[in-house]
Amino acid sequence: DNRSWLILATLFFMGGTLLMYLALSHDPLLLPMMEETALTMLKELAEQVFGGHPFRGVAILFLNNSFVSLQVIVLGVFLGIVLLFSAMANGAILGTVFFQLTQEFARPLPLLLAGILPHGVFEIPAFLISVALGLKLGYQLIFPLTGRSRRASLKGIFKEISIVLPIIFLLLFLAALIEV
Repeated sequence: DNRSWLILATLFFMGGTLLMYLALSHDPLLLPMMEETALTMLKELAEQVFGGHPFRGVAILFLNNSFVSLQVIVLGVFLGIVLLFSAMANGAILGTVFFQLTQEFARPLPLLLAGILPHGVFEIPAFLISVALGLKLGYQLIFPLTGRSRRASLKGIFKEISIVLPIIFLLLFLAALIEV
């Protein structure tokens, strides 16, 4: 059942969001460190995306997010540890953004929703589906489906990935169009 993998990915993502928000609320001095790492990378990507022609921006975002999604699925062979960390780290970025908004604005939730929701409604599910597929891949590599060989289990998950991947790419393309 894919639902359990998706729930696990979502819990780690949301956990990362909540933990980072709480950590920054407890110690705001962590914020400069977060800005130097993850947020700097995001700002550099934003400069590439928004610094030129909109079609170029869409292409950069789409290719970057597609590469991340493929990487997340493939990393499933490492038993999911990397994937769960990735889900938490991406959630932590959202927690950092939310914390920054709470420091600068009296009502940050509408700003967060306006800034994240339009493209996030496509991008976040695509990322979480990728994490879920990677977790399932890693699990079935170690624990093949009951009554099936490891090879048959992996063949099944790769077939599933080949069916779901175009949907992930479509979601990421829509997110890139909206974001730019």
